[in-house]
Amino acid sequence: MSMTMLTVFQIIGVSAAYFGVTLALPWILLGGKFAQLRTAARFMACFVTGNFFCMNLVFLLQLLHISNRFTLVAGTLAPFIAVAVRRRQACLSALEKGLRSLRVVSEGEMGVKTLMLRTGRRMRKMSSGWLGEWLSSRWPDVLLTLGILGMLLYIYGVNAVNVYGYCSSDMVLHNYWINYMDQNRIFVDGVYPFGFHCIIYYLHEVFSVPVYVLLRVFALPQTLMIHMALFAFLKLVCKSRYTPYVGLTAYIMWGILYQYTYYRYYAPLPQEYGMMFVLPAVYFAIAFLQKKDILSGDGKKKKTAKDARLLLLLFAASVSLTLTVHFYDTIMAGLLCGGIAVGFCFRCFRWRYLRRLVLAGVTGILIAVLPMAAAYAMGTPLQGSLHWGMNMISAGGEDKEDSGENAQKEENKSPGKTEAGVSWKSLGTKLDHVLGEMQYYVTNDSRTAAEFMLGSVGVLLALGMLWYILRRPDYGAVLVSVGVFMGIASILQASAKLGLPQLMEVSRYSVYIGYGLPIVWSLCADAAVYLLFRERKGIHIGGLVMLGAACAVVLLTGLRKPVCISAYESNGAVTCVTNILRENPKGATWTICSSNDERQMIWGEGYHYEMIQFLRNLQKIGEGVSVTIPTDTVYFFIEKVPLLYLDYMNTIRPEKKVSLKGAATELPKSGGILPYIEEERWVTMSHMYYWARAFQELYPNEMEVYYETDEFICYRVRQNGYNLYDFAIDYGYNK
Repeated sequence: MSMTMLTVFQIIGVSAAYFGVTLALPWILLGGKFAQLRTAARFMACFVTGNFFCMNLVFLLQLLHISNRFTLVAGTLAPFIAVAVRRRQACLSALEKGLRSLRVVSEGEMGVKTLMLRTGRRMRKMSSGWLGEWLSSRWPDVLLTLGILGMLLYIYGVNAVNVYGYCSSDMVLHNYWINYMDQNRIFVDGVYPFGFHCIIYYLHEVFSVPVYVLLRVFALPQTLMIHMALFAFLKLVCKSRYTPYVGLTAYIMWGILYQYTYYRYYAPLPQEYGMMFVLPAVYFAIAFLQKKDILSGDGKKKKTAKDARLLLLLFAASVSLTLTVHFYDTIMAGLLCGGIAVGFCFRCFRWRYLRRLVLAGVTGILIAVLPMAAAYAMGTPLQGSLHWGMNMISAGGEDKEDSGENAQKEENKSPGKTEAGVSWKSLGTKLDHVLGEMQYYVTNDSRTAAEFMLGSVGVLLALGMLWYILRRPDYGAVLVSVGVFMGIASILQASAKLGLPQLMEVSRYSVYIGYGLPIVWSLCADAAVYLLFRERKGIHIGGLVMLGAACAVVLLTGLRKPVCISAYESNGAVTCVTNILRENPKGATWTICSSNDERQMIWGEGYHYEMIQFLRNLQKIGEGVSVTIPTDTVYFFIEKVPLLYLDYMNTIRPEKKVSLKGAATELPKSGGILPYIEEERWVTMSHMYYWARAFQELYPNEMEVYYETDEFICYRVRQNGYNLYDFAIDYGYNK
């Protein structure tokens, strides 16, 4: 089987496991509890509940140092067992009915073919019954949703099946953290939001999927879920059935967005994983505020109060998940809640609403902080990223460049101008800064596109105000809430130039602004259609017309093409790791000599020898130093075209081949990962390549080529454990 086909099957398997645990199981267990919610809200509620349960189960078992497959499976089944015990009569009846059917077949009273025929008839009756009735009125939605999934698979799936290595430099670190969770050491590098790592560990432990495979392929199901959360949110807040597809289609396929707004979707990163919980938190808060009677009472009021409590619980769980996964997502959820406070100001600040929302939000934050606080109390220090984040916030986003620019602006003020003139000029300058940063970070360096994006936010706010006037305050409040958030996010993206507190790395705002733009576009289209048709049937036809217009604009102005991110391990290296892990039985000893990335991939299975350390030991040949590796087999991973190992995600393809010039260059003296970055990597690989050729000339039968492409080669040396080869030879450049 080719590596591409294996990757496809791995993606399907991991997706089935993830969606099954976080979506299907909650749907089965809590379907009745969520029955009063709309389908899209039920979808949100299920995946929020599933993720919340899995993450906190792993946290609990890890902190108790009893996490393993048995305890994880038992913890997952515990709620089902509890429900079965509580409803034991119904469960016993169902079990008895099933056993009766098996007895009838086993005793020969009914043949297997007859049983299958009856089962098939029941399934056909079911499909032609409620399923057919359900599809009869929703087939356009089904086709459009399948189209959205197809576009997502086209844009992001091409990279997933053609690039085998990690697509972000952070993956090696996350791999390291998750590996130590096998030993119940959850915060090995310090206290950090570990929700994403808990999910990966859960899938690894319960389904026996290697961690490196999960980190390779999980980006695609994660990206699908992020977009499905966006789709569900739009379905819930839009009046027309088809306007949600307007923004979503533009977001996926329109070429005006800058690559950084979506590049991070090509790797399974915690910040992006947490994005799928931001919009559920927003929706559940909005849905709660749209409830008119939330106090307990009789009849309908009692049902409303019960629904409101459920929405608050889901809001608290969603807020908790944002902080459990990544604090940037919590910041964005907080800004969105600020937008909701403005949009629903006529109801949000009533005490009976405000205290419940605040209490739910604080409860969610406390639940997220509790595992980290427990680990910190037991002596685990904070991870470096948390210190960096707090230092950035406390620094207030001010730097020397900004201070100098602001001082120059103060000096250039003309004393003859009136205060009003200065204010208008200052406002224009600030708006220019906001547009400039949006042009740089969100668009493909297009001023027109930046003006269109910011203008659409202004149009959304104006439409929201109009719906206030037309006495649809709940609908208008949604428009204003999203518009206020997008305005704040756009301003904060220019925080460095405006002298405002810098809550996060400036470029990260573009990811959230890009994620918010489809909401703006869909709501603008929806508000216009709703204004024309109100509650009449034509609202759906109007939405379909808007969708057609949006598709035409996207086609005329340029489609986005799928890209392949430059991976941080070559396809050949990952192919070799996969084959080596499969071919070597338990008990066999083997070592991979390579750059540091494969070290975490083969955790617990084989040994790793750092390439730069190997080469530095070869330089000591004049001192009588021998270099031996005490395992039965040794693999040498060498890139004939060294990768461009950069700190940022990119699509740059390496072209510089190893050469004698590179081998003649002195080895890098820096430590850590620096010998494998850019020019230093070329030098390191050149030395390794010419050493391997020299060693093969000495031992042509023992130094065999295990795998080779135009860009990569892997050598294999099999040796007697009692008579090891000395790899320290003079290859002409080890001085």
